[in-house]
Amino acid sequence: MKSSFHFFKTTGLGGLLFLVPIVVLILIIGKAFEIAKKFTVPLATALPFNPAADIAVASLLAIAAIVLVCFLAGLLAKKRFAKKFVSWLENNILMKFPPYIFIKNTSQSMTGLEKAEGMKPVLAQFDDAGQIAFEIERIEGGHVVVYIPGSPNPWSGDVCIMTKDRIKPLEISMAKALQCLRHVGRGSSKYLCT
Repeated sequence: MKSSFHFFKTTGLGGLLFLVPIVVLILIIGKAFEIAKKFTVPLATALPFNPAADIAVASLLAIAAIVLVCFLAGLLAKKRFAKKFVSWLENNILMKFPPYIFIKNTSQSMTGLEKAEGMKPVLAQFDDAGQIAFEIERIEGGHVVVYIPGSPNPWSGDVCIMTKDRIKPLEISMAKALQCLRHVGRGSSKYLCT
């Protein structure tokens, strides 16, 4: 009975943590669409279209405006001052929220923007078993902080501090490690056999 409760609790929390970024993204896009429509509705009514088409035209203009703003933000993100600002924001504010680094590194991995300083896939040794984990950082005294994600939902897991001799680097990307976890280990032999 106790293990059933633990299973439902951890699975429910894992589902919640999985859904939070998706819901936040939907809310942000919805709010952006709402704001963009405030500007595009007057423009659509001024264009020589059938009044019945004004709503569709305004919606298309709002989508185009959001895409344009995202593109311009992408261009801005390449500028040195923007990188410095984002770095300051991450180091001083966002890193105080534990899920941020995992969400950031996961999204970078999925979009092909992995960085060497990100979370590195490792095999964490527990007695005679190993578990896919992500190295967070090395600390004094020969210890390593690792995040051990759950499977099939890697959004919930545990943070462990282990001795470095129990950590084996995996020669796979973060995306491949997450794929192994989501598929409950199925097909992992092609990634984990070394």
